[in-house]
Amino acid sequence: MKKTHFVKRSAFSSQSTRRFFFWPFKKKEKFVIRGGAMQPDDVKKKINQIGIGKQIEILRIGYDGTIDDMPVIVEIIDISNYSFTGRIVNLERQMIESATRNLIYAKKGGGVLDFYFNDGDIKEINVSQDQELLQKERNIDSLKEILAALETGDHVIVAYYDEKQKGTVNTEGLITEKDENNQFFSLQIEKINRINLEKKINKKFDLNQDLVIDIEIV
Repeated sequence: MKKTHFVKRSAFSSQSTRRFFFWPFKKKEKFVIRGGAMQPDDVKKKINQIGIGKQIEILRIGYDGTIDDMPVIVEIIDISNYSFTGRIVNLERQMIESATRNLIYAKKGGGVLDFYFNDGDIKEINVSQDQELLQKERNIDSLKEILAALETGDHVIVAYYDEKQKGTVNTEGLITEKDENNQFFSLQIEKINRINLEKKINKKFDLNQDLVIDIEIV
């Protein structure tokens, strides 16, 4: 009787004739510029012109093509050949997130974000007005006249500069109290940048000390 022998084949036998090649170079990554966004070279050029230490407002475009409802305000703290790093100073976003469930931006790295020139999502970059310029432009006497014409319970918009956070804030709410000399007033903040707050914020202002930029009745 003829015997049949079964030979166990190696797992590699079927691939014995194949040859494997290893390519030491990484494939060049492609980047996409979103519609309406600045070109990477233009972003790099503008950032280098502005320089480290300056505050800028960055308006970005989302994956779906929608433009951010609010600009990201950052202080440029580093610039490289491929990106720049900014420390977030947008107090409006922090206040909104603390008083609502809305996440206006993702917090990363303790308030520091890296922006790559090739991201292709930056629509605009504008230099923020600094504290000294706002101080010169505002008119305290005019603000006191506006406050004199207002009463408690009036609905107003108040724009001010927060010296600690180094950023401007646009608020809307009710005047809850004010003094006879039209120097002090309290505001119950209901909205920040038109976003309704779930928890109202009470803030007191001194026109001689606080950098109130504008008061406007709604």
